[in-house]
Amino acid sequence: MSARITLHCQTTRGFSACATSLITDSPTVEEARQVGAAHGWRYINGRDYCAGCSGRSVKPRVIVAVNGAGTATDDARVRADLRLQTAERTLLALVNQATSGDWLYRPATPNGDPGSGGEERVMARHACVASTGTTATPQSLANAVYIATVDPEVGRAVTAVLHEAFEVVHQEHGLVADSLAQAAVDLADVILRTKGER
Repeated sequence: MSARITLHCQTTRGFSACATSLITDSPTVEEARQVGAAHGWRYINGRDYCAGCSGRSVKPRVIVAVNGAGTATDDARVRADLRLQTAERTLLALVNQATSGDWLYRPATPNGDPGSGGEERVMARHACVASTGTTATPQSLANAVYIATVDPEVGRAVTAVLHEAFEVVHQEHGLVADSLAQAAVDLADVILRTKGER
């Protein structure tokens, strides 16, 4: 048995209260507040306050958290549409900061290239942006070619796919209805993984 509990921010501004809410699939209010705490919410003097009204840097947003076998804060998952949107924004920011123009793979020339350690390299406008290992290693070559293939234009195409999937999933209130949307959500989750998890 489960219950869906919604926390409402109770900060009053003028004649109205903050409209931010947090929806959880927690069976108790206490567990819902644990989920809220994991996302910057505070519970003070019998009132709930969203992250923004709590003075936190986390932006207020609607979150659906799935209650699992562990603690509510550990098992909280952001809605699929919001994960898609966050991944799109994250990747787009990185793409927009990347070097424009075509990237290319160019093997190092230890004798004719000062400072080269005989590594496979990825170039952007003739500047080395990544080295993947020694030229004698086949994996270094494969890694360099792969990195050169995934240039900023590929990143922009991926953000377009994430945006389209966000629109579809958002219309379904965060539910993933088909395999294409699920593939996009899986892609978003990979983008949002921390460096240590990759």
